Amino acid sequence: MIHAMHLQQMREVRQVLDRVASGLGAAGDVAAAVASLDMTRNIRASGNICGQECQMLTFHHTAEDQWIFPALMGRSEGLTKVVERLAEEHLIIHTLIEGLEASAISAIENPSAEAFGELKEIYDLLETVVQSHFGYEQEELEEALGFFEVDV
Repeated sequence: MIHAMHLQQMREVRQVLDRVASGLGAAGDVAAAVASLDMTRNIRASGNICGQECQMLTFHHTAEDQWIFPALMGRSEGLTKVVERLAEEHLIIHTLIEGLEASAISAIENPSAEAFGELKEIYDLLETVVQSHFGYEQEELEEALGFFEVDV
């Protein structure tokens, strides 16, 4: 459910990027869309991808980092590697979101095809990483959560 919410927000930013790329919008539209992402606000509020803006996101972050991941760590070598990778990916996504916001601000302050191209490149990477992260997490943890009887 949380993943679906974030993916929907990313689709909304993608739509704005596509409008700007086709000449139907301005870079400021992208900056506003990025600034409105729950992920962006969460990072500002608490310094992490699944911050404390609302109870659902707090629960998601707490469940993964403080409950789900520790419950799975050490169960098997392979599962431990999966959990470590997921935790590292949270940091990568955080960095990409910060870079996206900085690039959006830069595109507003110095509008140019080059600035927009950089903004789009960062967004494309973020979108790819988030989709991969969510897919990997769901694929790798689904059976483990049931097998080890980790309540979600």
